[in-house]
Amino acid sequence: MRKYGILAGVFLVVFLAVASCTISLGSGSSGDPQRIFESAYAQLQITEPSQRQADQPLVLAHYMPWFQQYGYHWSEGSSNFNPGEILPDGRANIASHYYPLTGNYDSADPVVLEYQLALMKIAGIDGVIFDWYGITEGLDYKPIHEATLAMIDLINKRGFKYVICYEDQSIRHLINFAVIPGDQGRSTAKETFEWMEQNWFADDSYVKIGGRPLVMCFGPQHFNRQSEWDEIWADLKERPFFIDLDARTNWADGAMNWSPMHLSSNGRLSISSLVRYLNNFYKGQEQKPFVVGTVFPSFHDIYAQAGKTSYGFLDYYNGETFRLTWTAAERARANIIQIQTWNDYGEGTIIEPTIERGYAELEFLQDKRVEWEEDFPFNYSDLRIPIELYKIMVNENTTDERKNEITAIYDLLFAGDATGFRRAVRAANIDYDFSIRPLLMDPANVQEAPTFEFDPAGRPNLALRKAVTVSSHIDVWTGPKATDGEITESYWEGGARAWPGTIHVDLERPEKITTVVIRLDPRRLWQKRTQRIEVRTGNDGQNWTIAVPAAEYIFDPVGNANSVAIPLDATARYVQLVFTANSGATNGQVAEFEVYGE
Repeated sequence: MRKYGILAGVFLVVFLAVASCTISLGSGSSGDPQRIFESAYAQLQITEPSQRQADQPLVLAHYMPWFQQYGYHWSEGSSNFNPGEILPDGRANIASHYYPLTGNYDSADPVVLEYQLALMKIAGIDGVIFDWYGITEGLDYKPIHEATLAMIDLINKRGFKYVICYEDQSIRHLINFAVIPGDQGRSTAKETFEWMEQNWFADDSYVKIGGRPLVMCFGPQHFNRQSEWDEIWADLKERPFFIDLDARTNWADGAMNWSPMHLSSNGRLSISSLVRYLNNFYKGQEQKPFVVGTVFPSFHDIYAQAGKTSYGFLDYYNGETFRLTWTAAERARANIIQIQTWNDYGEGTIIEPTIERGYAELEFLQDKRVEWEEDFPFNYSDLRIPIELYKIMVNENTTDERKNEITAIYDLLFAGDATGFRRAVRAANIDYDFSIRPLLMDPANVQEAPTFEFDPAGRPNLALRKAVTVSSHIDVWTGPKATDGEITESYWEGGARAWPGTIHVDLERPEKITTVVIRLDPRRLWQKRTQRIEVRTGNDGQNWTIAVPAAEYIFDPVGNANSVAIPLDATARYVQLVFTANSGATNGQVAEFEVYGE
């Protein structure tokens, strides 16, 4: 599933750092989520192994150091995406369903790296697992290596741990692209590991098991025989403590799991299939002294939109998928909990703060750290500070004196002085917005807006369960979900940037129409947004009359329960909505499309 990169061209553009922090819309779900997860936990048959102690696990985030601000991994090599293009909503046109609060960034940028490690520190993450392709120059492996070096320098300075997850498939790609001869695969890998021993394995920050450097492998995919690895490691002082994927070898020192997208059916990985996979993986590791348990929030890749083959879709379920996979790893007494991932935007497994999901997973990790360490000093509010420090540091008008002030604040943070950190933030007059803190992990804590009721007189919704036609849709958010009577778990959303987005309902006969109501999910996890909408009517579903000219409508769960009512005076069988802008998404969104008459 991991992929090699091809270095894309660089575009001369102006960088836009998106400052707003919003929270998840979630992704839709099939079935009742509460019942799905009640069943999932009941079927999670993972017993505590006698071979592993109930020690506090090391929590490491799997990290992709492969981003150049306008490079391949922000576009996936597709003409559909251009990170140098700024869209009308102010976001760069990147290849992802999710958008980082920083905007598209460069993985070697020291300001970005300081921001990322600050978030990890505040969330209680112990360190990083680098997805790494070696030291050989070819494809985009050189900038990936340089970005890894930059982050490791900061890790050593700031007191984090790190591990290398070696992509041995890189050797195959180097051979296939004629970067190295076919008979030099093992010698190239041997040189790579000897370089790692000289430069990384001796670091106090590098994770070691019994004195041996821990090396993970997303595979093996190229060197499939133990004898090959014996040759590669022959001259090392310490043989690596080797972790493979899904226990695919019988000689590795341990195994890690990953999101099992190969078990998808009709493009979706069900929670029941995920549970079976988790049970089987951890059952196979019961008698092993060491295991890496992987947790992940979802899988929502952009590959189909980039002209590639999608691996499927695993629902976020408002954070419940992350909670389930974490519970499995805890029950198995995983020695290391690997978070999949910090920032794989192409596959949509990120926990780095985004406009769509905010800080949900980082808050969950904070709560876990507090369970283990009652005196853990950081809180939810602290998570909102690093993005403000980042914005100051990237502002071209920031003075050197101000930058030094920010650096001093970081120093306090990484020293673990939470009180001094907060005092310094206040003294520096740094404001941050806490009002939109996402509370997705525990639905009981979500602040609900009042239920919107348009017609207390009880007039019927003429559009309820009527047939709809849409210009496009994204993923599973199809047209019928806009008239199904369900407002929190289903909605229509037009295809990404496929403007204009249209949806029309067939009332089955001409009706006297006085009001159209458009609803979004009333919960505050759907943050405030503005949609530009035109209302049309017609009698054949093809020819339309403008009933209400295009106008901007604000959907705000705090003020109006995320619904708007549009008055009109028409007699028609069909009613159409035309969306040309949405400040909260890449096309129109409708949870319920309601039509009322006399």
